[in-house]
Amino acid sequence: MKPVSIVVLVLGLLSVAVLVLGPGAVWVLENVDGVTQDDGFAPAIAPSPTMPPATPSADPNELAAKDWASAVAGVRGNMLAIATGLAALVAVLYTARNANTARRTFQLGERGHVTDRYGKAVEQLGSTQAPVRLGGLYALDQLGQDNPSAALRQTIVDVICAYLRMPYTPPPDEAGPAAPAEPRIADGGVSAPLGRDPHEERQVRLTAQRILTAHLRYLDPPARRWWQPRSADLNARHWAGIRLDLTGATLLDFDLSVCRVGDAAFGRAAFHGDARFGETTFTGDAGFGGTTFTRGARFEGATFTRGAGFGGTTFTGYAAFREAAFHGDASFAKVTFTSHAEFFGATFTHLVAFEGATFTRGAGFAKATFTGNAGFEGAAFSGYAWFAEAIFTSHAGFAEATFTGKVGFGEATFTGNAGFGEATFTGGVWFNRATFNGNAEFDGAAFSGYAWFDGTTFNGNAEFDGATGLEVAVLGGVRVAPAAAGVRRVWPPTWQVEAGTDGWQTLRLVGPQAGGGAAEPGPEPAGEAEG
Repeated sequence: MKPVSIVVLVLGLLSVAVLVLGPGAVWVLENVDGVTQDDGFAPAIAPSPTMPPATPSADPNELAAKDWASAVAGVRGNMLAIATGLAALVAVLYTARNANTARRTFQLGERGHVTDRYGKAVEQLGSTQAPVRLGGLYALDQLGQDNPSAALRQTIVDVICAYLRMPYTPPPDEAGPAAPAEPRIADGGVSAPLGRDPHEERQVRLTAQRILTAHLRYLDPPARRWWQPRSADLNARHWAGIRLDLTGATLLDFDLSVCRVGDAAFGRAAFHGDARFGETTFTGDAGFGGTTFTRGARFEGATFTRGAGFGGTTFTGYAAFREAAFHGDASFAKVTFTSHAEFFGATFTHLVAFEGATFTRGAGFAKATFTGNAGFEGAAFSGYAWFAEAIFTSHAGFAEATFTGKVGFGEATFTGNAGFGEATFTGGVWFNRATFNGNAEFDGAAFSGYAWFDGTTFNGNAEFDGATGLEVAVLGGVRVAPAAAGVRRVWPPTWQVEAGTDGWQTLRLVGPQAGGGAAEPGPEPAGEAEG
């Protein structure tokens, strides 16, 4: 409140006080309440022979002197009370305004302090000395922990991610002695800073990664009964809603397990050493397109709430997605798995694409659930491919896929269409006790080894036009549903349809190979591969 306003208010209150203590109260009584002071006489009127003489007034709107004084005092008291209340209100407003001004002044000072701390910490990250850079990282860490502003914390994370995105090549021998730093060539006559020791830089980067994961780690609070004391907050250091942009970053032994993160961009990043994302929840989009994992990549129990993109990624080591949950579209198109790829019990709620993927060794999809379309068209499986007890609710596409090793679809369930057209099976393939509720399409498929269809159920179309190598198939216990109108079934020439005992049909192998020779032994169970 400005001083001029204060003077005006004080003068106004003084004027009201003068008015109240002066003629103001009388004016209120006469003009508002409509009463006057009794002068002791009735109004003068013309004398009349029939009227008695004049007597003192008995008018109810006239007050005797004593009552008049009391009324004036009461009005003055009420008006003074109102004026006092107004003065108190003005004082409160004035105090509140001063408090608000003080608060804003404090906030501006605090903001300036935060800005100063932030600027100094960022400046430290540009130092050529590793201890100074470490100090800058810890300063940013403490600054974000001291200030619960989501915007500030995201900014700090962005700075750390930007640092990790800076070019860096790990030394070939991390245990060896550090080579002496050499100055870089001057650019435009301005000397560039001295080169950073790669071994020291490794420690700085590991610290930056640990700071990120420490604030992204999230533990579900334990269940608590009403009589139990409240336990300490397990996620006091968790920063909620953080986004990561580590596109093209060089990451060392990166451990983001048991974390909760929003959008995560790891496209074209290089993971040196093991990368751990076990039980992590990605609440936003997770992008790993074009990424390289030089060793193991562990995603066991990870949850992808939205899209998950791994297109063009290279997994040099063991890739573990055991019991991972993909609730959005998932793309593994043209991915290269050099070692074992484990998707045991994984859940794919939406579209999943493995088109053109290369599985150099084993691929385990046992007990996986595919609710949306599953596309493996053109995929190459050089080792075992195990889909035992997998559930395909929508279309399952394996057209033109190449299976060089043993293949297992035992007890798999295909609710939608199953397309294996032009697929190549070089080793043994097992469809024993599998169920095809939709169309089973094997047009042009090539089988070089034994094919087990014992106990398989065909409920819809069955198309084996141009399929080859099924002269040695095992067909014991095959069940074929009675053909309804519009159902098309084309079996290999050596498969003969026969009537069953329960109204269903069955298949029997005919020709020179029927009943001849022992079948190739079944595959060894494809358990979890080595880590």
